[in-house]
Amino acid sequence: MKDPASSLPFQARRTGRSRLLLATTVALTLMVGACGDDGPSSPTGPTPTPTPATTRIIALSGNLAFGDVPVGSSRDATLTIRNTGNAVLTITSLTAPGDLADLLTADWTSGQVAAGASQAVTIRFTPTQPGSYSGTLAVNGDQTSGTNTIAVSATATGGAFSGDWLGGHIITACDGTGSAQDLICSAARGEFPVGSNMLFAATLQQTGSSVSGTVNLAGLEGTMSGTVVGGVLSLQGTATGEGFTAVVTRWSTTVSGNTMSGAIDYDLRFVNVPGVASIRSTLSDVTRLTTTTRTSTMKPIRLRT
Repeated sequence: MKDPASSLPFQARRTGRSRLLLATTVALTLMVGACGDDGPSSPTGPTPTPTPATTRIIALSGNLAFGDVPVGSSRDATLTIRNTGNAVLTITSLTAPGDLADLLTADWTSGQVAAGASQAVTIRFTPTQPGSYSGTLAVNGDQTSGTNTIAVSATATGGAFSGDWLGGHIITACDGTGSAQDLICSAARGEFPVGSNMLFAATLQQTGSSVSGTVNLAGLEGTMSGTVVGGVLSLQGTATGEGFTAVVTRWSTTVSGNTMSGAIDYDLRFVNVPGVASIRSTLSDVTRLTTTTRTSTMKPIRLRT
């Protein structure tokens, strides 16, 4: 007998077979799925937590404005170094501009600061001469971020004669004996004729009524020391240079603000030349060099023991 489906058009027969194939595929898929549900599924592990980046974050705090500090005394201020990172912070040094660094000391200048911890540092300012100082203190280490600088300022007061002085001294009299008269005092060829304005420079430190330091008289340098009585400074000492030796016989100077005035007398001799010349002089335009942090080169702050 002839299959009834064979009498159908080809397109109809193909459509019927496709429907049968689709139904068979769906049934097999359902069976496989049912078989897969018989046991538990394989466990899935937790997602790994990323390792955090290493950080050493530095932060500074404190008030390093020392204010007015008398020459010869000291004042302390506290600097706090914090590490807000997650790893140990290593500090290698504390630095400040040159002239300021010379006047600062610290009780801690290097070491380690644990993560989340802080280090207190006592900074001491000890001025040696009057003047104003300002600059930036830097804490140097292996920090990965943060701010490692802090402002510092101070004004050194008192010690009227302390400081660096520069100007001249005018020769008002030169009286010599022997060959020294001609070599030193002669108006024609003397080295120190009357009316000459010769160099005067001094670096002095005053503590109480005592004063000491180095002095340059017309290129002759030496160490002097003395006292202040009633506002008048008297120094004694010897200065030498280029064959000359000057022995101070009278030093009587006063200070008004940043100006020094008064008289300086000294006996002057020259090597292998007989005689001595007695010089009398008055200071001329001698002023104190006042500066605000004269050098910008950073220098280490000394560890105070």
